[in-house]
Amino acid sequence: MPAQQPKKIIIIGGGIVGSATAYFLTRHANYDPELHSIVMLEASSIAVASSGKAGGFLASWATPKCLAPLSFKLHQSLAQEHQGDKLWGFRPVYAAEVELQADEIDARNLHLPPRPGISDDRPSDLDWLLPGSVTEYNEISTPSDSAQVHPYLLTNKLAQLAEASGAAIVIGTATSIDYSPDGSSVASVTYTSQGETTVLEATDVLVAAGPWSSKLLPQVKLLAPKGHSIVIQPSRDPISPYILFPKIHAANPILSPEIYPRPKDTINDFETFYASGPDYYDVPLPDLAAQVTTEQEKCDDVWHAVRTVSQEIRDGKIITSQACYKAQVRKHADGEEAGPIVGPLPVTGLWLATGLDEWGIQNGPGVGLVMSEFILEGRATSADVGALDPKHWI
Repeated sequence: MPAQQPKKIIIIGGGIVGSATAYFLTRHANYDPELHSIVMLEASSIAVASSGKAGGFLASWATPKCLAPLSFKLHQSLAQEHQGDKLWGFRPVYAAEVELQADEIDARNLHLPPRPGISDDRPSDLDWLLPGSVTEYNEISTPSDSAQVHPYLLTNKLAQLAEASGAAIVIGTATSIDYSPDGSSVASVTYTSQGETTVLEATDVLVAAGPWSSKLLPQVKLLAPKGHSIVIQPSRDPISPYILFPKIHAANPILSPEIYPRPKDTINDFETFYASGPDYYDVPLPDLAAQVTTEQEKCDDVWHAVRTVSQEIRDGKIITSQACYKAQVRKHADGEEAGPIVGPLPVTGLWLATGLDEWGIQNGPGVGLVMSEFILEGRATSADVGALDPKHWI
């Protein structure tokens, strides 16, 4: 077996993909901390963007089919190995698409009478929806093939575990990827931090900066939809673990936010609801994730909608209002495969992993594992991800 060559690996982006790649690099059989260096370069803080503000729904049937089943199994094994149930809220869940009738509230905060003749169709332990509110219930997942995590906690834990095993986390903004004189291979990454410019030598550079990947690689064309979400402290717990994708019917059109009950965790010593609204494509991407602004009226729209279907939510309170951008290869229908982009670029040592869209948290560990294989073995061995090769998109 030929001797390994020293590698200086730089991962640009401290989200779920960057953190998972750093983690799996340090667990790879070919990783030698005496020979290889790993730097994760993050402009703001770990999980500051969508990796800290997403819902965290996991499903073995997610897209793309070449990667999602592997990534779901990795979530299970990571949780088992590192106490994910305690540290990042991993738990199996039910999930359903539901039709809900809103119990609307007038200006004096008085209930309007529910529509007559409504029949309730739901599992008996889904007891946090208003009586008579469920007009159609379609189960899409059970605890055998779906789960959830708290994305911020998971991403930070993976980064911490990677750091404990030899990876370095550097807070700084990558300004350029620098190449050999003939342009055939990467040479270094230049970044700024607190007004100072630093150059890091590199043999391998992974760009995993979500929608900001295009700022370093202009040839990578991505959409960057922006979404808003809220976290709610309900009026009681426990709350049964049903993740809902609802259509809410009301006298006047309202949003139909996704609703995720969450268990107690290391951030909150009480159970919570996470609820997210639709994506918007007309808001420019700021230069840094830390500069993302929250439009309160969009969070208020989510709040108004979810409190029409649950007394526990209505009597609760908002504890977090937030917004984030996702990296999207293109607009697509539900269930349609569209990315992500994962693999080598036509420059030696240059790698790309972005465009994970709505399945970012679900597929993050799978992308991290195959990227560790690409970097240390030259090919992905855990999954056939040829369909995700950047050559199909760039």
